[in-house]
Amino acid sequence: MLITEIFHSIQGEGLYAGLPMLFVRTNICNIRCDWCDTKYSFYGGKDMSLQEIIRSVQESKENWVCFTGGEPLVQREAHEFVKQVVDLGKNILIETNGTISVRNFVFSDRIFIDMDVKPPSAKVTKGFLMENLRYLRKQDYLKIVIKDDEDLNFALDFVDRYGDGLNFVFQPAWGSDIRRIADRISGTGYNIRVLPQIHKIIYGDVPGV
Repeated sequence: MLITEIFHSIQGEGLYAGLPMLFVRTNICNIRCDWCDTKYSFYGGKDMSLQEIIRSVQESKENWVCFTGGEPLVQREAHEFVKQVVDLGKNILIETNGTISVRNFVFSDRIFIDMDVKPPSAKVTKGFLMENLRYLRKQDYLKIVIKDDEDLNFALDFVDRYGDGLNFVFQPAWGSDIRRIADRISGTGYNIRVLPQIHKIIYGDVPGV
């Protein structure tokens, strides 16, 4: 697999924020969000064998692995990597942009899906794969990064249309106002978590955290 970095940190986003994880960040993305905070993963990378990467997982003390990118599911050995992590008895959180089917990646309760739904401000041309919604379980969630009111209106409309029985996280784009989101959600009855990126609060907006 083509790897940008492997590092230890605290999960900063989503339902499992705060948990220590080993992060395996792949290289290459099939979409290019306008405000992406990991653009350094679009280029370069180190070609590592599956055995090398799994060795890093085996040696780590964390019970969780975060498989992220870029877009990790474009890697040819993505499925085998996930399987081997599960076989080691570890949990794996897959952070994916929702444009690739996760049908074959939900074969174990140790696998957790963090799936993005890209709002207008992301300015991406490749659409969300709607069939993915049927594969999400109670432990999985959809994340929508929100930059402005147009994004927020889009996100709420998506929840209204497709959100029955699904978990949602609304996350402000770094530097935007989280209170705008909280004020719109409070008192509405929506089953939505409003969460910042806590790893950036802890370490700042830098790579490798």
